[in-house]
Amino acid sequence: MTEARRQSDDRLRLTRLARGLSQGDLARTAGVTRQAISGIESGRWSPSLDVALSLASALDSTVEELFGSAAESPPVRSRLAVLPDPPMSGDDGRLLLAEVAGDVVAFPLTGDHTMVPGFVPALAAGPVAVDPSNGGGPRPRGNRSRDIEVRRVAAPTPTLAVAGCDPALALLLGPLQRHEPAVNLAWWSSHNSSALELLEAGAVHAAALHRGIETRTRARPGIEIVGFASWREGLAIHPRHRGRVRDLADVVHHGLRIVNRPAGSEARRLLDSELSRLKLDADQVKGYATEASAHLLAASGIASGMVDAAVTCEPAALAYGLEFVAWQHELSELHIPRSLVGTVEVRALLDVLAGRELPAQLAALEGYDADPCGRILAA
Repeated sequence: MTEARRQSDDRLRLTRLARGLSQGDLARTAGVTRQAISGIESGRWSPSLDVALSLASALDSTVEELFGSAAESPPVRSRLAVLPDPPMSGDDGRLLLAEVAGDVVAFPLTGDHTMVPGFVPALAAGPVAVDPSNGGGPRPRGNRSRDIEVRRVAAPTPTLAVAGCDPALALLLGPLQRHEPAVNLAWWSSHNSSALELLEAGAVHAAALHRGIETRTRARPGIEIVGFASWREGLAIHPRHRGRVRDLADVVHHGLRIVNRPAGSEARRLLDSELSRLKLDADQVKGYATEASAHLLAASGIASGMVDAAVTCEPAALAYGLEFVAWQHELSELHIPRSLVGTVEVRALLDVLAGRELPAQLAALEGYDADPCGRILAA
């Protein structure tokens, strides 16, 4: 299947998968042919109003949710609680809204306010043992050497486990909690290689992987691949070096310090590729041996003045008002085992990907392209 498929067709497929239905099951329930379902999902046919109504009824959805376009929300008059720091670029910015004593108060999401600088609520507590022979990595299926007993500190709730380093994965929480039934989010921030290991070990429902946009998605047996977002990755630089540093060669020439990303990350691969192109050694780069575990942490380190540059994603750089030199246009995609499609957690994820809120959230985030969100990339 191609990446040029229409969003409405992919919403139909995602909604069908979320209900655990095959094309034949949906055809029988809706009173249409399986060929009609296939034609609509592949983008070859557009449904008539009668067929659209039948499909919506069979999927316990609406025609607008399956085939409609998003409606503009009316403007809300609000009071800006604090001035954004750093200042927001452009005319639009992302905000939190809360109604306080009858007033709608707005808080700008910039800098450290783009993430939650507090403790993540735990769902359980108990002994944590690391198997040294496994290097602390994911526990393979069937290996029970790291099984532990824990006690719950929160009521059991269906929880979607996702691994990946895309900072926008945190945006899944809101629509998942508003889903019926409500689903919690356990996002394990990890780079490409680690996320894929967790997926293959059966430790997560989905892995968010990102790749160069020019690299075609390869279908993987038993895996649905659904688009999440698109963004650019490259060199983020502290504004104090504006006009003085344009690329990695300038970073090395001026003896500036970077913070690196972990081995196995796409950012580390890009940095090593650029060093090879420039015929430079890693030991010529100050800070090469350091690691920031997440894109926003790398950007925060630059903004704080602790380091001068890092390879990170453009949305992280823009959130902190950093200079940015793009090296690669990337696609972030969710790899979901087909065996888990019928679970409550994955059904909720597919509904969210097929819905309106998540693309709107992504589109409001500077540096993100929401167009891939909910598109079937490979099946």
